[in-house]
Amino acid sequence: MNKWYPGGQLPVYKSADARKKGQLCGRIRWPCDPENPNFPLYIVHKSLQDQDFRKIKKGDALFVDLDGNIIPYSGSHGDEVYLIFVNEGGYYYSSSGTGIGVAVKRIIGIMDGMIVEQDESSHSVVS
Repeated sequence: MNKWYPGGQLPVYKSADARKKGQLCGRIRWPCDPENPNFPLYIVHKSLQDQDFRKIKKGDALFVDLDGNIIPYSGSHGDEVYLIFVNEGGYYYSSSGTGIGVAVKRIIGIMDGMIVEQDESSHSVVS
């Protein structure tokens, strides 16, 4: 590992923290039809289709409503996040937790597996 990561650190993705009681991990939910909780009122923006682990920033296009209006990412899980399980079929059902998974990038030490503290404003490792 030291050959590929001479600094002794490895970038990894970690599920973002849940924002709502009862959720196990970070997720961005889209609103659903009140008559059918499995029918979304927003669709995932076309730039994100087939783009798992793509970084998005606050203000980037996230959804499109049924009238064609673009709904940007609000920054609810941080200014920069990575989307996972984008448009995954199972996440259209309310029983499985409707929405898109959210991950954050972290750095771990390869010798101890511990997360290295990071300065969130600059995304650089704090010494």
